[in-house]
Amino acid sequence: KNSGKTTLTERLVAAFTQTGLRVCAIKHTSDEIGFDKPCTDSDRLRKAGAIAVGMVARSEVGFYTAHTADTSEAWIETAFSSLPHLPDLIIYEGYRGGPHPKIECILKPEVTTPSFTAQQGLIAVVSNHAIAADVPILTYDPLEPIMDLIRASFGREDWPTAQTKLH
Repeated sequence: KNSGKTTLTERLVAAFTQTGLRVCAIKHTSDEIGFDKPCTDSDRLRKAGAIAVGMVARSEVGFYTAHTADTSEAWIETAFSSLPHLPDLIIYEGYRGGPHPKIECILKPEVTTPSFTAQQGLIAVVSNHAIAADVPILTYDPLEPIMDLIRASFGREDWPTAQTKLH
């Protein structure tokens, strides 16, 4: 909580998008979200037994489905495959348990070590104070070194930078 994850994720989404990449963001939370409002048509359809409920408006489409901890990773991996334009990059915020590479944000000065190690998938720590870690320590600014690390982690040094946008 309050480590700068959302701010960093927002900045990364904007920066990668400005280079021409298609970016999806997934916010993971341990809280129950309650996507739907009680007594709405979609809530009634879900309660009737629908395994997923979609919502379509003039300029937005969304859907939600219940899942268990065992099915969440598989669902995430397939959910974006149905998009009309596959993303070039999916950024997960707060998804600590997933097998993907992790960048940990640490803002609180009393925290001096990350929660993860390189063996647990940690590829970097972003902090503005001294951290003891077995991975690179980057600062919140400038953003480009973090973007470069993400490109390198996925073997995508060919992805555009702010200077070489996709056209």
